[in-house]
Amino acid sequence: MKKITSFFGGLLVAATMMFVSCGKDIVPTINNYFSVDNATLVAKEMPEATLSGEVQLSMNDKVIPGGTSYVAVSSEIPAAKILVGMKDQKGYYEAPANAQNGVYSFVMVVNQDITLGDKETGIAVQVALQDANGNVSPVVENFVELLTTVGTGTLQVSLSFDNAKDVDLHLIEPEQVDADGNEISFDQRHICYFNSISMNGGELDLDSNAGCGIDNINNENITYSEEAYVAPGLYQVYVDMFENCDPQDTPTNWVVSVYYKGALIASQSGGNPVHGTFPADVPGNYSNLNNLRPVMTFVVPDEGQHPVKTFAPKPLTPTALQKQALTK
Repeated sequence: MKKITSFFGGLLVAATMMFVSCGKDIVPTINNYFSVDNATLVAKEMPEATLSGEVQLSMNDKVIPGGTSYVAVSSEIPAAKILVGMKDQKGYYEAPANAQNGVYSFVMVVNQDITLGDKETGIAVQVALQDANGNVSPVVENFVELLTTVGTGTLQVSLSFDNAKDVDLHLIEPEQVDADGNEISFDQRHICYFNSISMNGGELDLDSNAGCGIDNINNENITYSEEAYVAPGLYQVYVDMFENCDPQDTPTNWVVSVYYKGALIASQSGGNPVHGTFPADVPGNYSNLNNLRPVMTFVVPDEGQHPVKTFAPKPLTPTALQKQALTK
């Protein structure tokens, strides 16, 4: 997690700079990199500051293609809107500023096909607050590293969280039968750290902070390659606080998103993306899904897809073996 603070003092600038509508229309480019959930893309340059004040920005400083980031914005400025831009890119997003416990927030959704220049390693996210009169705060900027080692594929389910805990992503595939008409077992269609690949080829290719071996990546990812079988039917997504590595730390905000064939798929429950919060002192659940409800369900349509191969289980990693010994 990264926290950035910006303070600009001094006189307000001229009133002609106060309103977004005063800017010249442009062709946005920020949408080639990411979007903001429940926000409007504005085809203008980010407005300049007309307020002095302090703004604090807190978010995961690593993202993945097709992934997300929960962003918390703290300020004494009574905001009506959150403005989200990107350094060296045109356009910005305008999201409603709904405060909870004095903190504004939004969810950034990274494009699956995001492409950076040869010398670029990430994106510089810019955030400002706008009050009900159109006055704009100073911009806070946070550089976010893009990790490109994960798969996107036909189906991608990703999880991000904003501090260093062992938070686990679980995906349950639809009920199915094999070529001989035999029911496929729950374990063979349950993808998680102790079953990193399903018989259909869905694979957990990123497992962060496993066993509280903190890597600060704070993202997890499940992907189905082109040769994998994305079975039609209902999928269930779970988010588990496997182990609360520092119970005295702050609450943990998490976000899940699901891409199917290059677009966010409609959810049956929970929303897409969907986000939530684990309290600071929440105990470890150790993969007991009986204590949890799915955070999201979605349906993959029957488009005539069929399996072309089956995938064998992969050996458990040493960390997975240690975690499995702790499961209830």
